[in-house]
Amino acid sequence: MVKLSDIKGVGPKRLEALYQNGIDTIKSLIFSFPLRYTIYEESYEDFVNGNDTVISGVVDSNPVLIKYRTVNAIIFYIIAHHKRYKCIVFSGEYLRTKIRPNTIILLYGKYNKQKHEIQVKKVFSEEFQSKIECDYKIKDVPNFFISNTLEKVFSQNVIISEYMPQDLINKYRLYPIDKYLYASHFPKNKDEVKEVLRRRKYEEFFWYSLRLHSLKQTRNLETKSPRIIDSGFMKQFLGNIEFEFTPDQLNVLKEIKTDVLSDKVLNRLLQGDVGSGKSIVAYTFMAMIVSSKYQVAYMAPTEILARQVFEDLKKYYKNLDVKIELLTSSIKQKEKNDIYTRLSEGRIDIIVGTHALIEDKVVFSNLGGVVIDEQHRFGVNARGKLASKYKGVDALYMSATPIPRSLGLSFFGDLDISSIHTMPVGRKKVTTRIVDDHNFDKMISFIDTEIDGGHQAYVVCPSIVDVDNPTISVERCLQIFSEALPNRKIGFIHGKLDNQTKNQTMNDFINNKYDILISTTIIEVGVNIKNATVMVIMDAHRFGLATLHQLRGRVGRSSFKSYCFLVSNDEENERLKAIEGESDGFNIAEIDFRLRGPGDYFGTEQSGFNNFLYSSFEEDYKIFLCANKDAQEYFKKYENKEYSSKIFDEILIYNLEKIGKAN
Repeated sequence: MVKLSDIKGVGPKRLEALYQNGIDTIKSLIFSFPLRYTIYEESYEDFVNGNDTVISGVVDSNPVLIKYRTVNAIIFYIIAHHKRYKCIVFSGEYLRTKIRPNTIILLYGKYNKQKHEIQVKKVFSEEFQSKIECDYKIKDVPNFFISNTLEKVFSQNVIISEYMPQDLINKYRLYPIDKYLYASHFPKNKDEVKEVLRRRKYEEFFWYSLRLHSLKQTRNLETKSPRIIDSGFMKQFLGNIEFEFTPDQLNVLKEIKTDVLSDKVLNRLLQGDVGSGKSIVAYTFMAMIVSSKYQVAYMAPTEILARQVFEDLKKYYKNLDVKIELLTSSIKQKEKNDIYTRLSEGRIDIIVGTHALIEDKVVFSNLGGVVIDEQHRFGVNARGKLASKYKGVDALYMSATPIPRSLGLSFFGDLDISSIHTMPVGRKKVTTRIVDDHNFDKMISFIDTEIDGGHQAYVVCPSIVDVDNPTISVERCLQIFSEALPNRKIGFIHGKLDNQTKNQTMNDFINNKYDILISTTIIEVGVNIKNATVMVIMDAHRFGLATLHQLRGRVGRSSFKSYCFLVSNDEENERLKAIEGESDGFNIAEIDFRLRGPGDYFGTEQSGFNNFLYSSFEEDYKIFLCANKDAQEYFKKYENKEYSSKIFDEILIYNLEKIGKAN
C-alpha cells in the first residue's frame, strides 16, 4: 500500500503532526473518521424552534461594532421570512467590510425568540442549497488538509477488504466497505451521513459487545483458592455495627459470601439508591477477606471520599487487630514510600486510596479483595487493568447511580449485578421543592431557622468563579448568602483548591465550625454528614437528573427531617418536576432514561465506559440490542473457529484499541 510520505503535499511537518495523533499509515488515515458532520441546509422549522440552521436574508443595516461583556461583537439587521431580525456575531470584526446593506446573505446560527435575535456562528461567502462540513478534530492538523489528502488517497484506488461479516452487512443493508469509507469522508447529502452513522454506530456497539463477551469469558475461566472466613473475627466486626441490616442488604451479603467461599472469582456490581447502605455491605465484604488472611484495597474517586472511608473503617474495625492505611496524593513522599514497603511485606491489611492504587509502584503481598467505589467513573478499561494486575482477586464494584436493568446488563455485561432497594429504618423522605426568585427569601429564612435548630446546610453551584459565566458560581453564592445571613459561619469548597484546604474545610464542616458549606458538585458522592438537613442546588435546571438525585442524597442521612431546594426560574423543566415528585432512585433512573439527551446519564463526570465516539446507549439503544445479539453469536463462532479467525484477529485488536481510546 502507498505510504503517507508518498502522498503529494504531505510534508515533514504535517507528517509529524499525523504521527503524533496516531495516524502513521494510509489505512489509519482512512479510518480516522470525522467526529462531527455539520449539515448546512435552510429549515424554517429548525429556525422557529431555536435550532442551528442556515438562514438566508437581505442585509437591512450597516454592521456596528460593540463591546459585549469581554469580547467584541458585530451587530446588523436582516430581512428574513418576511420579518426584520437583529443578528449578533461574536469576534466578527473581520465582517465589518464584508456585510453590505441590500445584499443577500447566508448565515448559520440559531434564533433566540425571547431576545428576537439571531446568534450567528458562521457567515458564508457563497450561495448553496446544501453543504456538509466534516470536522476531524485532529490536533494541529486542519480539516481541509485531511480532506485534500484523502482525495488524493482515494484517487489511487486504495482497496480495503470488508471486515464485517457479509451476512450482517446484508441483514441490515449497511453500506459496503468501499462506499462506507468514501461516504464517511465525502458525504453527498444528509441521507449519506445518516447511512454512514448507522453503520458506524452498529460497528461501535458490535466491537464493544465483543470486548465485553471476551472479558466475561476470561473471568468465567478464572479461579481462585476459596477463602476461609474466620467466624470469630466476623462476630467481633458485626458487633461494632450499631444497626440491623435491611432485607436487601442481607440478600446481597449472602450472594457475596457465596462467591467469596467458592473457587469462582467475585466480579459483582453493587448498585443502590443514595443512603441505601452500600458502604456497610462493602465493609462487611472486606471483613470476610481480611478474616481469611488476605489484604484488601478500597479505591475511591476523590480524596475527600477516601478520607471519609478511612475514618469509617477505623470505627468499624475497632478492637480488631487490623492495620488500615490511607494512600492519597497529599501524603508526603517519605510516608508513601513507607506505606509501599509495609504493603508489599504484608504489614498492612486494608489500604484506602484513589486510582493511584492501580499504579505499578503499589505492590501487595497477598491481595484477596478490591472495592471500587463509584466505579462508573473508572470505566471498562480500569476494570480490565485491575483484573489483569490482580489475578484471582475478588472485586466488588459500587455505584450509587441506580440504573434500569436493561441498561445495567448493557453497561456491565462482564459483571454480576446485586441491587439494594430498601432503605435503612429511620430514614425519612427528603422534602423537595422548586424555588424561584419570588420564594428565594422565604428559603433563606427557612435555612436560618434550621441552623437555629442546630443543623447545617449545603449550597451547590454549577461553576467556581463569576467571570463571563452564565451560571451562578461559588464566588457569587458566597456573596449572596453572606449578605442574607451575616451572622452565620459560611465555608466554601471546590475542585481547584489544594487537597489540604479541601480536607480542612470538610473537617471543619463535619465538626460544625461552618453552618453553611458552599460547593460545586465535588460533594456529590459519598459525603456523609448526618447533621446536614438542607441542600440548596442553585441553577438546578443545569444539572442532570442523576446528579440532582445524588446531591439530594447528601441530606436525609439520619432521623432528622431534611429538605432539598431546587433554585430555578425554569419551573416547567421536566427534570426538576420529576425530581420534585419522585424520591426512589430506580424510578428516577427510568424517568432519566426517557428524558435525558446523550451523555447526561452519569452526571457531570464522564470519563467512564459510556464515552463512545459516535453512539450512545440512550439514543441508539435499538441498534445496540441488534449489535449485542450479533456479537454474542459471532463470538461463539470465533471461539469455535467457525468464522475466519484471521479477519477477527486483526479487526478485534484494531477496534478494541479504538473503543479503548473512547473509554
